Amino acid sequence: MTSEDLIQAWVGCDKCQSAKAVYLVRLINGELYFCGHHLNEHKEALDKVAYEIVDLDHKEETPIIEKEEING
Repeated sequence: MTSEDLIQAWVGCDKCQSAKAVYLVRLINGELYFCGHHLNEHKEALDKVAYEIVDLDHKEETPIIEKEEING
């Protein structure tokens, strides 16, 4: 199962396991999942070693393209 598959599933925080993880922290040698509380608690240290922090609850809106825009 890839990390993208896990984003769709319920994943617990790696620190407390009782809260739903809302952040995926990608490191050179693996990944960690954190609830908001524990990400904030460890953010300074994680910023030094993580190459990406993904907000799992962020939903991007897909732009709606009108038919006239497609046809020119």
